Amino acid sequence: MLTPTQKRSAAAIIAAQTSTRIGDVLTNPKTVLTWLLSQLGTSGFFIGMLVPIRESGSMLPQLFISSWVKRARSRKWVFVLGALAQAICIAVMGVAALMMTPSLAGLMVMLSLAAFSISRAFCSISSKDVLGRAIPKGFRGRVSGVSATLSGILSALAAGALILFRDYETAALLAWIVLGSSALWIIGAGLYAIVHEPLPDEVTSEKSLATGIGKRIGLVANDPIFRRFIIARGLLLGSALASPLIVVLAQVKAGSLLSLVGFLFASAIATATSSIFWGKLADRASHKAMAFGGVMSAVVGVMAIVIALWLPELSKQLYIWPLLFLFFNLGYTGVRLGRKVWVVDTVEGDKRTDYVSASNTLIAVAIILMGLTASPMQSISPLLPLGVYSLLCLIGSGIALSLGGNND
Repeated sequence: MLTPTQKRSAAAIIAAQTSTRIGDVLTNPKTVLTWLLSQLGTSGFFIGMLVPIRESGSMLPQLFISSWVKRARSRKWVFVLGALAQAICIAVMGVAALMMTPSLAGLMVMLSLAAFSISRAFCSISSKDVLGRAIPKGFRGRVSGVSATLSGILSALAAGALILFRDYETAALLAWIVLGSSALWIIGAGLYAIVHEPLPDEVTSEKSLATGIGKRIGLVANDPIFRRFIIARGLLLGSALASPLIVVLAQVKAGSLLSLVGFLFASAIATATSSIFWGKLADRASHKAMAFGGVMSAVVGVMAIVIALWLPELSKQLYIWPLLFLFFNLGYTGVRLGRKVWVVDTVEGDKRTDYVSASNTLIAVAIILMGLTASPMQSISPLLPLGVYSLLCLIGSGIALSLGGNND
């Protein structure tokens, strides 16, 4: 059972994560930012760079900044400062969309998103440490699951509320939404500041940046379980990278706010309805949450291919693609929660920081390589990379099952 102090910390973490996750939904590069820049008439180059910057930018620097994070005795303040920096970046995006020309707005949004992602990297590393220090093993998945569920419910309500503004200019409306969303990171920072974080007696200080990087890279070579985790997580990237392909297959009409609402609502409902289930499963067996989520995403990906190729009448129904998007994200939620709990539960102390930073940086490289490989295929047909990603998810799920034993 949790102590009263741990319960208060859990509530603060849940509230802070809920706040920032709602902000993530309202500023999602896959949907909102892409839609916003398209409405502004921004160059396709800037639009095309949004998802790669967002997906890899928050993970690629972690191998290099983890040495700085480990010097901080209290990791929650690293998260607080990172969240405030993210708030500033989001506010700049909103102002740029409202006041700048399309080209300047596209450039400023892209640069702000890069700065946002770097700030997020500090939050990503420190949040795992704070969760491990403040919440005992066996409850961490539930804390993450509850916050994801709450954010999903509130995000669904926010997406539904957009229907009331369907007669307004889409670009201006979305720009104000992005600008207003910056307050959610400020709220999250304030809530995180009240978490009670038990502090270690000593602070780790590595001799040099090169030494720290070498040690973390060495984990992949010398730790076979960690190496399998990296391989499984890399293959399961298909559960994250394939979802925009379903949006492409939907052939959404440009500028239709109702179409955007459909996908936002589907994503929010997927998170709200499954996160507690996945969180509880992750507390019992995090590798199974990864595996089952990966299989689900793969199955939905195959269904999307079948519908697109052989069921033309069904493929013309506007509801089918948001529905597939919903089920695909149900699987992705399991993969995401499973791998987060696995890395927090498997090791303790600063070794957890090393695991998080090394795995995230390597995964960021994998995202870039997979993106470069998938782009030529997507120019032929989005069905080609969707099929590849579905196959990779199946293989990754099998490897994830071999990670058993960390928290069964």
